[in-house]
Amino acid sequence: MNDTAISEDRRAQVRAIVADVLEADPDALTDESSFADDFDADSLLIIEIYSRFERDLGIRIPKEDLVELDELPSAYRLVAKHSTPEALGV
Repeated sequence: MNDTAISEDRRAQVRAIVADVLEADPDALTDESSFADDFDADSLLIIEIYSRFERDLGIRIPKEDLVELDELPSAYRLVAKHSTPEALGV
């Protein structure tokens, strides 16, 4: 599933969560920005982003998918993948 599978509203939610955790201006986050390289995100911040996605968006993400999370497109794909009815158990 690609990152276009989620709505603009959901993208805005993902961007807001990432910006909040990274303490960054949402406008500073681009599709090319690396959370680690551009915002000094360490593994603890990545886990916090993951936890916020689960809590705020009501999805479950397997821990093995954490390695995918380093920029907005990967965050969009991750949220889209785990927001499907099958992933939600619906």
